[in-house]
Amino acid sequence: MKKANLAIALLLMTIAIVVVVDAVRLGFRWGYNGPESGFFPFWLGVILAVCALIELRRVYVEHRKRVPAKPLMAEGAWKPIAWVLVPALAMILATELIGLHLAAALYLGFYMRAVGKIRWSTTVAVSILVPAALYVAFDRFFLVPMPQGIWGAKLLPF
Repeated sequence: MKKANLAIALLLMTIAIVVVVDAVRLGFRWGYNGPESGFFPFWLGVILAVCALIELRRVYVEHRKRVPAKPLMAEGAWKPIAWVLVPALAMILATELIGLHLAAALYLGFYMRAVGKIRWSTTVAVSILVPAALYVAFDRFFLVPMPQGIWGAKLLPF
């Protein structure tokens, strides 16, 4: 666990430094017309750096006190993580192939039925109505086209 905490703290510190440096390049002060382009990223990077320093200090103090290390994952903890991660990755791949709306329908259907053990009638209704509502809201009302994927435009008749 100590190694994981240390690695994440160092990764966050690296991200914070990149954000702060780029924000300084863009301009991070308050100009005549309000904040410059890098104002908010600068302060977010500073806050992230402070949080990373706090975590680095905590890891260092635990190391000095010789606190026994806990395992990163408990025994058998990978199975529930896989039940979330694998379908999410499959949805990303499906979005590239068949588009967001159809991929969302498949994802919702699989997740509700296989993981949630929800009745078929509810699963089918939600799997159809939610992507349809998103289609109407984004594609029709807001005119923001969602990803259609390689075959999505050929599969949907509308």
